[in-house]
Amino acid sequence: MPNSKRYLLDSDVLIGAKNIYYRPSFCQGFWDWVQLGHTAGRFFSIDKVKNELLNGKKTDVLYAWAHRPELDDFFLPSTASAGKWAELSRWAIAGDFLQGALDKFLDAESADAWLIAYAAQQGDCTVVTNEVPNPLSRKSIKLPDAARVLNVETISLFDLLQRHGHRTFEFLSS
Repeated sequence: MPNSKRYLLDSDVLIGAKNIYYRPSFCQGFWDWVQLGHTAGRFFSIDKVKNELLNGKKTDVLYAWAHRPELDDFFLPSTASAGKWAELSRWAIAGDFLQGALDKFLDAESADAWLIAYAAQQGDCTVVTNEVPNPLSRKSIKLPDAARVLNVETISLFDLLQRHGHRTFEFLSS
C-alpha cells in the first residue's frame, strides 16, 4: 500500500529556503519540487502560515508565491483543529516556560501551535520545520517538543528532501 502521509510546511521552512538555500533566482527547482509534491497530494501548509508569509513586503517573492492560483488549496484552513490547539495550550501553560515563550507560542495568529493542532486533528500529517528539539528550553517552545505532546511527527526539510527528492528536485512519491 502506498504511503499517503502528508507533510505540512512551517513558515520557517519556506522563509529559510527563500532567504538562504533555495532562492528562486537561482534554484527554481526547489519551488517546482514543492509544487510537484503538492500536486501529488503530499505537501501542504495551513492558513496561519500563509498569513505569516503575507506579512512581508508585497514585492517579496514569497508574497507572490503564496498567491499563485495553483496553490489555492495548499494552505488548509486550521480552525477545525481548535480543540487540539486548546489541548496544546493547556500543556504549554502548565509547563515551566517564561511568559514571553507562552505569548509567542499561544498567539492565535502564530502558526506553530496551529500546525501541530492541525496535524494531530488530521492524524496523517508530519510537520516540516527547521526547529530542533530543546525540551529544557524555558525561553521558547520548540515545535518538535510541543508536537510530541500530541503525538505529531516532525521532520526537517533536509530529511524530507532526502525522503522525497532527487538530486534535481524531481519529486519522488515513494
